[in-house]
Amino acid sequence: MSRLQTIENALASINETIFQELCDSFLILKNENYRAFSRVGSQSGKQKTIKGTPDTFLLLPNSKYVFVEYSTNITKGVSKLREDIEKCLDTTKTKIPINQIVEIILCINFNLNVDEIQSLKNLLGKTKIALTIYTLDSLSLELHLQHRDIVHKYLGLPLDTGQIVSIRTFVDEYNKASKGIATPLNNTFLHREEELENIKQVIKQKDFLIITGIAGVGKTKIAIEAINSFLAENLSYNAFCLSYKNCELLSDLYQHFDDKKDYILFVDDANRIDAFNQITGFYKSQRQGNLKIIITARDYALPIVESYCFGFAPVKYTLKKFSDEQITDIIKAEPFNISNWQFHKEIIRIADGNPRLAIMTALLAKQEQNIYALADVSDLFEKYFSTFINDDGEFSNQFNIKCLGIIAFFNAVPYKDKNTIELILLNFHIDYSSFIDAIEKLDRLELVEIRYDYVKIPEQNLAIFFFYKAFVKDNLLSFETLLKKYFNENKNRFKDCVIPANNTFGFENVMQKLQPILRNYLKSIENKEERAFEFLETFWFYLQEETLLYVYNEINQLPLPRGINYEVKYETNDFAYSQNSVIELLGNFFRFQNKLKDAIELTFEFIRKKPEHLPELIHKIREVLTFDWTDERFGFERQNILFQILIEGLAKKDVLYSTAFYELSKTFLAFKYQQTKSERHYAISFYQYPIPNNQWIRLFRKNIWNNVNDYFSVFPEESLELLQSYANVSPDVIKEIMEYDIQFLIPIIENYLIPDSFVHCHYVQEQIRWCKRNGIEHSEFVSLSQKFTNPTYEKYLILDWDRFRDKESYDFENHQEYEKLKEEEIRKSFIFNNIKEIELFYNTFIYLKSIAKNDWGYNNSFDLIVDENCSRNFELGCQFLTEVINADNQTGYVPRTIFKNQLTTQEKSQYIWNIIQGNDFKYRYSWELSFYDNLADNLINEKYIEQIKDTVKRLPDKASIWFGGLKRYLSIEPNLFVELLQIIIDKNEKQNETIFVQFNIIEDYFEELGNDIDLIKKLYLQQDSIDNHFDLTRKGFSKIIQRDENFLIEYLDNLYLKNENQHYLHKDRYLNVIWESTKIEPILKNIFDFHDKKEVYLGIGEHFCNSFFGNLSQEASIRAKNFLLNYCKENYDSYKKMNLIVDIVRHSMKELFEDVLLLFISLTQEIDLFSKIWWRGNGGTVVCGDVNLGDLEASDWRNILSIVEKSDLGIKLIPIKKYLNSQIENALRYADWERKRKFIEDD
Repeated sequence: MSRLQTIENALASINETIFQELCDSFLILKNENYRAFSRVGSQSGKQKTIKGTPDTFLLLPNSKYVFVEYSTNITKGVSKLREDIEKCLDTTKTKIPINQIVEIILCINFNLNVDEIQSLKNLLGKTKIALTIYTLDSLSLELHLQHRDIVHKYLGLPLDTGQIVSIRTFVDEYNKASKGIATPLNNTFLHREEELENIKQVIKQKDFLIITGIAGVGKTKIAIEAINSFLAENLSYNAFCLSYKNCELLSDLYQHFDDKKDYILFVDDANRIDAFNQITGFYKSQRQGNLKIIITARDYALPIVESYCFGFAPVKYTLKKFSDEQITDIIKAEPFNISNWQFHKEIIRIADGNPRLAIMTALLAKQEQNIYALADVSDLFEKYFSTFINDDGEFSNQFNIKCLGIIAFFNAVPYKDKNTIELILLNFHIDYSSFIDAIEKLDRLELVEIRYDYVKIPEQNLAIFFFYKAFVKDNLLSFETLLKKYFNENKNRFKDCVIPANNTFGFENVMQKLQPILRNYLKSIENKEERAFEFLETFWFYLQEETLLYVYNEINQLPLPRGINYEVKYETNDFAYSQNSVIELLGNFFRFQNKLKDAIELTFEFIRKKPEHLPELIHKIREVLTFDWTDERFGFERQNILFQILIEGLAKKDVLYSTAFYELSKTFLAFKYQQTKSERHYAISFYQYPIPNNQWIRLFRKNIWNNVNDYFSVFPEESLELLQSYANVSPDVIKEIMEYDIQFLIPIIENYLIPDSFVHCHYVQEQIRWCKRNGIEHSEFVSLSQKFTNPTYEKYLILDWDRFRDKESYDFENHQEYEKLKEEEIRKSFIFNNIKEIELFYNTFIYLKSIAKNDWGYNNSFDLIVDENCSRNFELGCQFLTEVINADNQTGYVPRTIFKNQLTTQEKSQYIWNIIQGNDFKYRYSWELSFYDNLADNLINEKYIEQIKDTVKRLPDKASIWFGGLKRYLSIEPNLFVELLQIIIDKNEKQNETIFVQFNIIEDYFEELGNDIDLIKKLYLQQDSIDNHFDLTRKGFSKIIQRDENFLIEYLDNLYLKNENQHYLHKDRYLNVIWESTKIEPILKNIFDFHDKKEVYLGIGEHFCNSFFGNLSQEASIRAKNFLLNYCKENYDSYKKMNLIVDIVRHSMKELFEDVLLLFISLTQEIDLFSKIWWRGNGGTVVCGDVNLGDLEASDWRNILSIVEKSDLGIKLIPIKKYLNSQIENALRYADWERKRKFIEDD
C-alpha cells in the first residue's frame, strides 16, 4: 500500500475531534496572514467538540472573516454540509454580516462528486463568498506532500530520526538516497572557484546565508565545499548538517551544539523543513559561541525561505547554471582540448548547462573525432543514468520512467487536479495514488520539481531523454495512444518532444518506432484536409513520401493561370509576418538532401499554378539552401541538386526555371554567406560562411558560367544583369575563387558584349577594376580595357563622382583636394563651339543620369560645365539653360554655380532672366529663387522686390523656400520678410497648399521678421503642423514666448489639433525652454488645468507635461520645484491633477517625489483620494528577461510606504498605511502568480 493510501485510510477512520484539531493545525500553516484564530466548535482544554457556528473562524488583516466547518459524517454527506453553509449565512447565529465573510472552508474526510460540489457552490451564488473544499483526496495530498509532521502527530504514522549528522554522514546519506541520480557530492569540484571564494567570504562575515538556484545547479555541492574550506581555515569551528526526518528538532540541536563552541549548521532544501522556526528559535537562544546557518533553497522557494529568516538579515547568493562559456572553457581545457567551434555548439546543446553531461559528451567527441557521432547520444544518456536504471532502488521497476515520460510530454502536470490527471493516467494504465507517491520520491531525488500544484522536469534535456525512453526506446508507454488522444490539443508539445528526441538520440532510432504509428494515424484523418495538413506540418520528417504525395495531389487540383508574369523582387520584411503554408511545408525538405529534388520540383509546380508566390520561394531558397559549413561534408549536394533542376529548365527554355536560374545565380555566385541560426534559449546566432576553394565549388561555379555562356543570346538582358550583379563592389571576395571565375567571364565578354554599348563598356571596366582591387590580374585585361570604351563611357568617367574609382586617375590626399581636381577636369573636358554640340551632349547627359545607380553629383557636374562655357562664350553657354528648359528640365537641374559666377553685370543678369521667363518649365520657381540668392550685391534694386513676391505667390504645392539669400533685399524693403510670410501663410491656409520654409527661420531671423508677433506665431503653428522637423530644438519657440507667454497655450491647442487621432501627446524634450521666460508660471498653471480636461491620463508612460521639466538648469529647477509644490497645495483634492504632478516627479524630477508625497499626506489623509493617484504609475516596460513584475511592484509600494512612515502625522495615516500594505500583499500575490506561470510555461 502506498503512503498516500495509508494517509487516506487513516483520515477516513479518524475521530471527529482529532480530525478537527488536525484541520485546525493544517489551516494555521496554510493561512498565516490572520489577526485572530478562534475554534468556536472545540471545548478549551479538552479533546471534545461542541456546538458552534462556525466550527472555526479566522479574522483577516482587512477585518474580513473566513469561516471553517468540519464534517466526518459520511452518512449525511452533502446534506450536512448544506446545513453548515446555511448556518454560516445566518447572521442571527454568527452575528457577522454576510458582506464581512470572504470565504467558507469545508474540511471533510470523504469525497464529493462534481454535482455535489456544484450544489454547494450554488448556495453562495448570490454572495461574493468564495467556497474552498478540502475533500479526502485533496487533504490527503496536502498532508502527504507538505505536512508530514501533522501526519505523524495526529495520524500516528511513523517517521525516521537521527537528524543532526556530520558532513561525511550527510554526504553518504545524500549519495545513497539519490541512487546516483543527483550528481554525487564527493566527485571532483569543477569550475566554481570564483563562486566558492565569494561564498566563503559571506560565511566569514555573516551568520545567515541562503544559496539559491534552480534544481541540479550544484547548490548542495558548493555549500559543502565552502563549509569544508572554511573549516580548514577556521579551526575553532565544527560543522553539522541537518538530515531532516520530519521530527522535532530542538532536542537534537541542544544535544549536538555546545553553547560555548563555534558551529556551522547546514540546512539543505530549507523550504522542505516544516520545523524551520525551531532552528531560528535555537539561533536566538543565549550562547557564548558563534553559530552560522548555511541554507540552500531552490529558486522558486526563495521567498518562503526568506520569510523564515526574516529579522536575521540573511545574505542571498544565487548560483546559476553553467553558462555556455563555462561549458566551452571546460571542454577546451585539459584533458579534452576540444577547440573546434562546431563541436562546442553540439556539446553545449546536449549538456544544456549540465557539466557532467558536458564532460561525458566531450569524452565521446574526443574518442570518435567525428561531430556526427554526437547525432545519437542515447547511449551517453543511458550511461549518465546507469547507476539508478540498473540498481535495486527507485528504478528497479519501470514505473517511475513511465511517470517521468508523462510529465515530460505534458511539460507541467497539475497533479492535484485529480479529475483531469486521472483520465490521462488511466489512458496509460497508471494508478493515481501510485503516481502521487512516485512524484514525491522523484521530487526528493531532484528529478522533478513540485510547485504551485504542478509537477515538472526542470532540465529540458533530461525531460527529452525520459520522453524518448518511455515512449520510444523502451516502449513503456503507448505513443499511439498519446497521438490519438492528445495530438489535436497538444501539437506544439509533440514538436517540442519528438524533434529534440530526434536531434539528440538519432533519426533512425526515433523513426523506426514512430513511423508505422504515424502512418496509421494519417490514414485515419486523410479525408480531413485541415487536420491532415497540420499533422504533416508536424511530422513531415517521418512521413516524407506521404507529405510529398499529399502536396502533389493538392497542386494537381489547382488551375493554371493565364497571362503569367514572373516577378522575383521582394522587400526585406515581405515574408516576416505572412508565409505561404505550402512553401513553408515543402521548404522543410530544403534542409536535407533526401527527397530534395522532388520537393524543389513540387514547389516550382506550385509556383506555376500560383506565380505570385515566386518571390517568396526565391526568399526561402536564399534563407535555407545557400552554402553552409554543414554542406561541405556532402560535397554541397543540396546546391547541386537545386541548380541541376534549374539548368534542366533553362535548357528547355522554361520561363519559370530560367527566371529563377538567373535570379538565384546572383546569390550562389557570391563568395561568403551570412547565416542566421536559431539557438538555445531563444537566442539567435549570426556568422559568415566563406565557401572553400575546392573541387566541388569550382565545378558548381563552372556549371553556372557555362550555362550563362550557352544561353546568353536567348536571355541577353537576364545574363547581363547577372554579370552586373557579380561585378558589384563587395568586401567579401575570395581572391582564388574570383581568379577561377575570370576564365569563364572573359569568353562571355568577348562573345556577347560590344564596345558600342555604354552599358557593356561600363560593366567590363567595372569588372576589371574590381578584379584589380582584389589583386587579380589577367592577360586579357589590358586589351579588354582598351577595347571596351566609347565616347559615352569617357563622358561618364568625367561626369560621375566616384572618389574610389577616380583615385586611379587623380593624385589627391583628401576630399577637398579631390573635389578641386574633379572640377578642373570637368571644366576643361566639356568646351563646346556650337549649339549642335550642346544638344548632343545634353542628350547624352540625360541618358547617363537616368541610368546611374547613384546620380548624386551629376547636376553639380552639369552646373560646372554650363558655368565654364558661359565664362568662355556667355551667350553660347546660356544655350545650355535653353536646352534644359526646352526639355522641361527632366534632370531636375537648378543653376547655382553659374548664377553665382555669371550674375555680375546688368546685361548678363537680364539675359539670363529673360531665358528663365521665356517658358514655363519644371522647377522654374527654384531657378528664380536661385537667381535672387546669387545676384551680385550691386545689382540688387527695388524692381526685384515685386518679382520675389510674384515668385513666392507662384510657388507650387510642396515647395520650399530658404530666406538666407533674400536677407540682402531687406535694405531696400525692410518689410519683405513680413510680406513673404503673409503670402506663404495665405497660400497654406486659403489655397490648400503646403509651402515649407527653412526649419530654423524664426531662430535665425526673428528680428528680421518684424514686430507683428501674431504673424510670426501663425507662421510657427502652420509650419509646425506640416513639417515634423520645424524648429526641432525649440529655440525659435523660446524667442516667441519671451515676447508673448500665451503662445504656449496656442501652441498646445495646435498640437492637439495636429494629433487629433492620438489619445495623448508625446513628450517633447526641448520644451524645457519655457523657463527662459520669467513669467511662465501663471501660463503653465493654465496649461496644467487645460490638460486635466483635455487628456485622459492612465498612468502609462510619461505624461506630455514632462516636456517642461527635463534637463533644467539650476535656476529653472528651483522655479519648477516651487511651481509643482504650489500647484500640489492648490489642487491636492483633485486626483487627476495630482496624477499629473506625480507623473512629473516620477520621471523628470525624481528628487521631488518624496516632497510631493509628504506634502500631499500632510494636506489630506483621505484614503479614496490617495488610492486614485498613480503613485507608482500604471504598468511599465521591462527590457531584461528574468524580471518578476510583481516583485518590482511590491518593491515600489514598500518604498512609498517607507516615505509615508517618515511623516509625523501618527495615527492619522493608519488608513493609508493599511492601503499600502494591501497593495504590497496584492503585488506579492501577483509575483507568486508570475512565478507559477513561468514555471508552467517555461521550457
